[in-house]
Amino acid sequence: MKKFIPFLLLIFLFASSSSYALNFIKFGTAHDDGFWGTEGKAFSPTFPSTVQYLAERGNFQTNPIDTLEVTDENVQQALAGGFGPFNALLFSESINFLTPETYGLINNYASSGGCVIVIGEIEEEGEALLNSSFGYNVVSQFAQGDVDTYALQAGASGTAFEGGPTTLIAANATNFFSNTPGTTIYDGATGVAVFTDNFGDGIVTVVGFDYCCTPPDEPGPILDWYEVVNRAFDQCTETRPIPTLSEWGLIAMAGVLGIVGFMVMRRRKVTA
Repeated sequence: MKKFIPFLLLIFLFASSSSYALNFIKFGTAHDDGFWGTEGKAFSPTFPSTVQYLAERGNFQTNPIDTLEVTDENVQQALAGGFGPFNALLFSESINFLTPETYGLINNYASSGGCVIVIGEIEEEGEALLNSSFGYNVVSQFAQGDVDTYALQAGASGTAFEGGPTTLIAANATNFFSNTPGTTIYDGATGVAVFTDNFGDGIVTVVGFDYCCTPPDEPGPILDWYEVVNRAFDQCTETRPIPTLSEWGLIAMAGVLGIVGFMVMRRRKVTA
Protein backbone atom coordinates (compact mmCIF):
# COMPACT_ATOMS: atom_id res chain seq x y z
CA MET A 1 0.00 0.00 0.00
CA LYS A 2 2.83 2.41 0.89
CA LYS A 3 4.29 1.95 -2.61
CA PHE A 4 0.93 2.52 -4.23
CA ILE A 5 0.02 5.82 -2.52
CA PRO A 6 2.78 7.89 -4.20
CA PHE A 7 1.56 6.60 -7.57
CA LEU A 8 -1.99 7.74 -6.74
CA LEU A 9 -0.73 11.12 -5.62
CA LEU A 10 1.15 11.50 -8.89
CA ILE A 11 -2.05 10.85 -10.83
CA PHE A 12 -3.86 13.38 -8.64
CA LEU A 13 -1.26 16.09 -9.19
CA PHE A 14 -1.25 15.50 -12.92
CA ALA A 15 -5.02 15.72 -13.19
CA SER A 16 -5.45 18.66 -10.85
CA SER A 17 -3.15 21.22 -12.41
CA SER A 18 -4.19 24.51 -10.89
CA SER A 19 -5.92 27.09 -13.00
CA TYR A 20 -6.81 30.66 -12.26
CA ALA A 21 -10.33 31.98 -12.58
CA LEU A 22 -10.33 35.72 -13.06
CA ASN A 23 -13.39 37.59 -11.89
CA PHE A 24 -13.55 41.26 -12.83
CA ILE A 25 -16.00 44.13 -12.74
CA LYS A 26 -16.15 46.38 -15.78
CA PHE A 27 -17.16 50.02 -15.67
CA GLY A 28 -17.74 52.19 -18.72
CA THR A 29 -20.19 51.87 -21.56
CA ALA A 30 -21.62 49.29 -23.91
CA HIS A 31 -20.14 51.29 -26.80
CA ASP A 32 -17.09 49.06 -26.76
CA ASP A 33 -18.99 46.18 -28.35
CA GLY A 34 -15.71 44.60 -29.38
CA PHE A 35 -15.14 43.77 -25.73
CA TRP A 36 -18.28 41.71 -25.28
CA GLY A 37 -18.49 40.34 -28.82
CA THR A 38 -21.52 41.91 -30.48
CA GLU A 39 -22.08 40.15 -33.79
CA GLY A 40 -20.95 42.01 -36.86
CA LYS A 41 -18.79 44.46 -34.93
CA ALA A 42 -15.43 45.39 -36.46
CA PHE A 43 -14.85 42.39 -38.74
CA SER A 44 -17.36 39.54 -38.73
CA PRO A 45 -19.50 37.47 -36.37
CA THR A 46 -16.65 34.93 -36.15
CA PHE A 47 -14.04 37.45 -35.05
CA PRO A 48 -13.42 36.95 -31.31
CA SER A 49 -14.38 39.53 -28.75
CA THR A 50 -11.88 40.57 -26.11
CA VAL A 51 -13.72 38.43 -23.55
CA GLN A 52 -13.56 35.38 -25.83
CA TYR A 53 -9.87 36.00 -26.39
CA LEU A 54 -9.31 36.22 -22.64
CA ALA A 55 -11.31 33.06 -21.99
CA GLU A 56 -9.25 31.04 -24.46
CA ARG A 57 -6.16 31.97 -22.47
CA GLY A 58 -7.53 31.25 -19.01
CA ASN A 59 -8.60 34.79 -18.14
CA PHE A 60 -12.35 35.05 -18.00
CA GLN A 61 -15.20 36.54 -16.05
CA THR A 62 -16.65 33.89 -13.76
CA ASN A 63 -19.52 36.08 -12.60
CA PRO A 64 -20.51 38.11 -15.65
CA ILE A 65 -22.43 41.33 -15.21
CA ASP A 66 -23.28 44.02 -17.70
CA THR A 67 -20.96 46.97 -17.97
CA LEU A 68 -21.68 49.36 -15.12
CA GLU A 69 -21.89 53.11 -15.53
CA VAL A 70 -19.02 54.92 -13.85
CA THR A 71 -20.82 56.51 -10.91
CA ASP A 72 -19.87 57.03 -7.28
CA GLU A 73 -22.66 54.69 -6.21
CA ASN A 74 -21.61 51.85 -8.53
CA VAL A 75 -17.91 52.06 -7.78
CA GLN A 76 -18.48 52.28 -4.03
CA GLN A 77 -20.92 49.38 -4.14
CA ALA A 78 -18.43 47.26 -6.08
CA LEU A 79 -15.62 48.00 -3.62
CA ALA A 80 -17.97 47.12 -0.76
CA GLY A 81 -18.59 43.70 -2.33
CA GLY A 82 -22.07 44.51 -3.59
CA PHE A 83 -21.42 42.85 -6.96
CA GLY A 84 -19.59 39.84 -5.60
CA PRO A 85 -15.88 38.97 -5.29
CA PHE A 86 -13.48 40.11 -8.00
CA ASN A 87 -9.79 40.21 -8.91
CA ALA A 88 -9.76 43.38 -10.98
CA LEU A 89 -11.55 46.63 -11.68
CA LEU A 90 -11.69 47.56 -15.36
CA PHE A 91 -12.52 51.11 -16.41
CA SER A 92 -13.12 51.87 -20.08
CA GLU A 93 -14.93 54.39 -22.26
CA SER A 94 -17.26 57.09 -20.89
CA ILE A 95 -15.45 57.45 -17.59
CA ASN A 96 -17.27 60.06 -15.54
CA PHE A 97 -15.86 62.41 -12.91
CA LEU A 98 -16.11 60.99 -9.38
CA THR A 99 -15.96 62.43 -5.88
CA PRO A 100 -12.75 62.59 -3.83
CA GLU A 101 -14.23 59.91 -1.56
CA THR A 102 -14.56 57.45 -4.43
CA TYR A 103 -11.10 58.24 -5.78
CA GLY A 104 -9.78 57.56 -2.28
CA LEU A 105 -11.51 54.17 -2.16
CA ILE A 106 -9.98 53.22 -5.52
CA ASN A 107 -6.59 54.25 -4.14
CA ASN A 108 -7.10 52.07 -1.06
CA TYR A 109 -8.18 49.13 -3.20
CA ALA A 110 -5.07 49.27 -5.40
CA SER A 111 -2.58 50.03 -2.64
CA SER A 112 -3.96 47.09 -0.62
CA GLY A 113 -3.19 44.65 -3.41
CA GLY A 114 -5.95 45.24 -5.94
CA CYS A 115 -5.59 45.34 -9.71
CA VAL A 116 -6.91 48.26 -11.77
CA ILE A 117 -6.95 48.35 -15.58
CA VAL A 118 -7.90 51.47 -17.53
CA ILE A 119 -8.46 51.01 -21.25
CA GLY A 120 -10.28 52.60 -24.16
CA GLU A 121 -10.99 56.23 -24.91
CA ILE A 122 -9.39 58.00 -21.99
CA GLU A 123 -10.41 61.66 -22.00
CA GLU A 124 -10.42 64.27 -19.24
CA GLU A 125 -12.56 62.11 -16.97
CA GLY A 126 -10.15 59.21 -17.44
CA GLU A 127 -7.22 61.47 -16.66
CA ALA A 128 -9.02 62.55 -13.49
CA LEU A 129 -9.55 58.91 -12.50
CA LEU A 130 -5.83 58.17 -12.84
CA ASN A 131 -4.51 61.40 -11.40
CA SER A 132 -6.98 61.84 -8.54
CA SER A 133 -6.97 58.18 -7.51
CA PHE A 134 -3.24 57.53 -7.69
CA GLY A 135 -1.57 60.92 -7.54
CA TYR A 136 -0.33 60.73 -11.14
CA ASN A 137 0.06 63.61 -13.57
CA VAL A 138 -0.86 61.69 -16.73
CA VAL A 139 -1.93 63.56 -19.87
CA SER A 140 -3.79 61.63 -22.61
CA GLN A 141 -4.27 62.48 -26.29
CA PHE A 142 -5.91 60.77 -29.26
CA ALA A 143 -3.78 59.35 -32.05
CA GLN A 144 -6.59 59.82 -34.60
CA GLY A 145 -5.25 61.42 -37.76
CA ASP A 146 -1.72 60.96 -36.44
CA VAL A 147 -1.16 57.22 -36.87
CA ASP A 148 1.74 55.82 -34.91
CA THR A 149 3.48 52.52 -34.29
CA TYR A 150 4.36 51.67 -30.71
CA ALA A 151 7.29 49.39 -29.93
CA LEU A 152 7.64 46.97 -27.02
CA GLN A 153 10.16 48.45 -24.59
CA ALA A 154 13.03 46.81 -22.72
CA GLY A 155 11.25 47.63 -19.46
CA ALA A 156 8.69 44.92 -20.26
CA SER A 157 11.29 42.31 -19.35
CA GLY A 158 10.24 40.46 -16.23
CA THR A 159 6.61 41.59 -16.53
CA ALA A 160 3.57 39.82 -17.95
CA PHE A 161 4.12 41.82 -21.15
CA GLU A 162 7.48 40.22 -21.91
CA GLY A 163 7.28 38.28 -25.16
CA GLY A 164 4.17 40.14 -26.32
CA PRO A 165 3.67 41.71 -29.77
CA THR A 166 6.80 43.58 -30.81
CA THR A 167 4.77 46.49 -32.17
CA LEU A 168 1.25 47.92 -31.94
CA ILE A 169 -0.43 50.11 -34.53
CA ALA A 170 -2.67 53.00 -33.52
CA ALA A 171 -6.25 51.93 -34.22
CA ASN A 172 -9.30 54.20 -34.40
CA ALA A 173 -9.38 56.28 -31.19
CA THR A 174 -6.14 54.97 -29.68
CA ASN A 175 -4.77 57.06 -26.82
CA PHE A 176 -1.16 57.91 -26.15
CA PHE A 177 0.12 59.35 -22.89
CA SER A 178 2.78 61.60 -21.42
CA ASN A 179 4.01 62.08 -17.84
CA THR A 180 3.41 58.39 -17.21
CA PRO A 181 4.50 56.67 -13.98
CA GLY A 182 5.91 53.20 -13.46
CA THR A 183 7.13 51.11 -16.38
CA THR A 184 6.64 52.05 -20.03
CA ILE A 185 5.58 48.95 -21.96
CA TYR A 186 4.87 50.36 -25.46
CA ASP A 187 6.20 53.68 -26.72
CA GLY A 188 6.15 55.53 -30.04
CA ALA A 189 6.88 58.87 -31.65
CA THR A 190 3.66 60.40 -30.33
CA GLY A 191 3.93 59.04 -26.81
CA VAL A 192 3.36 56.06 -24.51
CA ALA A 193 0.60 53.63 -25.51
CA VAL A 194 0.81 51.18 -22.60
CA PHE A 195 2.25 51.55 -19.11
CA THR A 196 2.00 49.72 -15.82
CA ASP A 197 2.74 50.80 -12.28
CA ASN A 198 3.24 48.81 -9.09
CA PHE A 199 1.06 50.87 -6.78
CA GLY A 200 1.50 49.90 -3.15
CA ASP A 201 0.80 46.18 -2.99
CA GLY A 202 -1.33 46.33 -6.15
CA ILE A 203 -0.93 47.26 -9.77
CA VAL A 204 -2.36 49.84 -12.18
CA THR A 205 -2.17 49.28 -15.94
CA VAL A 206 -3.27 51.64 -18.70
CA VAL A 207 -3.79 50.50 -22.29
CA GLY A 208 -4.66 53.17 -24.88
CA PHE A 209 -6.85 50.94 -27.06
CA ASP A 210 -10.60 51.31 -27.66
CA TYR A 211 -11.14 47.71 -28.95
CA CYS A 212 -11.78 48.69 -32.54
CA CYS A 213 -10.83 49.05 -35.55
CA THR A 214 -9.66 51.34 -38.47
CA PRO A 215 -6.86 52.02 -39.06
CA PRO A 216 -5.77 49.33 -39.56
CA ASP A 217 -8.90 47.48 -40.62
CA GLU A 218 -7.20 44.09 -40.34
CA PRO A 219 -7.61 41.31 -37.76
CA GLY A 220 -3.88 40.83 -37.07
CA PRO A 221 -3.07 44.24 -35.59
CA ILE A 222 -6.31 44.26 -33.57
CA LEU A 223 -5.50 40.83 -32.12
CA ASP A 224 -2.09 42.21 -31.12
CA TRP A 225 -3.91 44.75 -28.95
CA TYR A 226 -6.12 41.93 -27.59
CA GLU A 227 -2.97 40.08 -26.55
CA VAL A 228 -1.70 43.13 -24.69
CA VAL A 229 -5.06 43.41 -22.88
CA ASN A 230 -4.79 39.71 -22.04
CA ARG A 231 -1.35 40.26 -20.51
CA ALA A 232 -2.72 43.13 -18.45
CA PHE A 233 -5.25 40.67 -17.01
CA ASP A 234 -2.44 38.15 -16.47
CA GLN A 235 -0.93 40.64 -14.04
CA CYS A 236 -4.17 40.60 -12.07
CA THR A 237 -4.12 36.83 -11.66
CA GLU A 238 -0.50 37.11 -10.56
CA THR A 239 -1.48 39.76 -8.04
CA ARG A 240 -4.47 37.95 -6.56
CA PRO A 241 -4.64 34.33 -7.77
CA ILE A 242 -7.63 32.15 -7.02
CA PRO A 243 -6.36 28.56 -7.27
CA THR A 244 -8.98 26.12 -8.49
CA LEU A 245 -9.07 22.45 -9.33
CA SER A 246 -10.12 21.39 -12.76
CA GLU A 247 -13.09 19.05 -13.16
CA TRP A 248 -10.72 16.12 -13.72
CA GLY A 249 -8.73 17.21 -10.69
CA LEU A 250 -11.81 16.94 -8.49
CA ILE A 251 -12.63 13.50 -9.92
CA ALA A 252 -9.06 12.34 -9.37
CA MET A 253 -9.04 13.63 -5.81
CA ALA A 254 -12.27 11.79 -5.02
CA GLY A 255 -10.87 8.61 -6.58
CA VAL A 256 -7.63 8.80 -4.61
CA LEU A 257 -9.45 9.35 -1.33
CA GLY A 258 -11.82 6.48 -2.09
CA ILE A 259 -9.04 4.02 -2.93
CA VAL A 260 -6.96 4.99 0.08
CA GLY A 261 -10.00 4.65 2.35
CA PHE A 262 -10.78 1.20 0.90
CA MET A 263 -7.19 0.02 1.46
CA VAL A 264 -7.15 1.29 5.03
CA MET A 265 -10.38 -0.55 5.81
CA ARG A 266 -9.11 -3.72 4.13
CA ARG A 267 -5.87 -3.59 6.07
CA ARG A 268 -7.78 -3.28 9.34
CA LYS A 269 -9.83 -6.36 8.51
CA VAL A 270 -6.69 -8.38 7.74
CA THR A 271 -4.97 -7.40 10.97
CA ALA A 272 -8.11 -7.87 13.09
